[in-house]
Amino acid sequence: MLPIPRAGYRSGNKYKFINLSGLKDLTGFENKKIKNMKTTIVPGVGFDNLKFGMSEEEVVDMLGKPDEIEVQEMEDEELMNIYYYDELGVSVSFDSMADFRLVEMAFDDSRYTMEKNFFPGMSKQLFIEHAEELGDFEVEDLADEDADVTGLYVFEEKNINVWIKDGVVDTIQIGPFWKDDENVAWPE
Repeated sequence: MLPIPRAGYRSGNKYKFINLSGLKDLTGFENKKIKNMKTTIVPGVGFDNLKFGMSEEEVVDMLGKPDEIEVQEMEDEELMNIYYYDELGVSVSFDSMADFRLVEMAFDDSRYTMEKNFFPGMSKQLFIEHAEELGDFEVEDLADEDADVTGLYVFEEKNINVWIKDGVVDTIQIGPFWKDDENVAWPE
């Protein structure tokens, strides 16, 4: 399942509430390589042609050089390489335990939608009203912890985490589906 990042996660976009019916027409990407990418998040798979299980080189070929690379040391000497694409509003993570294959994507830009109703920047209240559409979930209250987010909604079956900050969905984080506790169901 998705690890909760030890060093936190990136955000910083100012959110504006938008009408979802016009979302497909929003691009705003400067980089010509990514300008025509689809912005629909597909749980267990990825977005556009970016899919879980891809190598670091394949992702860089598709998205270009990241704005920043962070290396996190996890449990049992596991390493996580996190590539931040600020213009895209996406970070992607590669895990040493999976031979540095793509294992996690996080979206913090309102151009991305998941299952038509969910997007970064939507109000917490609206998210809560529709959260059951994603399946069963657990809520972690992070307000008392040393974090700038106040809540985390974990949809374990779909491998989705939704981070709440300042009353809005700050980040949608997804990972691949699992066949069982040991084996990832990599998308084809």
